[in-house]
Amino acid sequence: MQDCLCLQPPFNYKDFDSRKIGVDQTKGRFGEVSIETCKACGRQWLHYFVEYEGVSNSGRWYRGLVSEEVTRTVTPDTAVSVLERLEKRFAGGSYFDSPGFRSSDPISVDL
Repeated sequence: MQDCLCLQPPFNYKDFDSRKIGVDQTKGRFGEVSIETCKACGRQWLHYFVEYEGVSNSGRWYRGLVSEEVTRTVTPDTAVSVLERLEKRFAGGSYFDSPGFRSSDPISVDL
């Protein structure tokens, strides 16, 4: 399980089952929040995607490994703060000009 596809970017949506949590409307960002479960190993990931219409290269996503407890309690408006506290986190998208990378930097979801 150490070499699972869910542990190394680039990620493919086909490798995950996704359950939508909702939309984070904080500060008008409309971030899409979901829990994604790796089809190969069963690890669960909190996924956050935001893109600003009319702003080139603004699309960004974050994916963080979460516990079963987090999957039951996370809400769209708590997703960013949960992601900020996670030890194993990835980021990517046009904002970063990247298909994905390991990240410990502060999360940037606002313009």
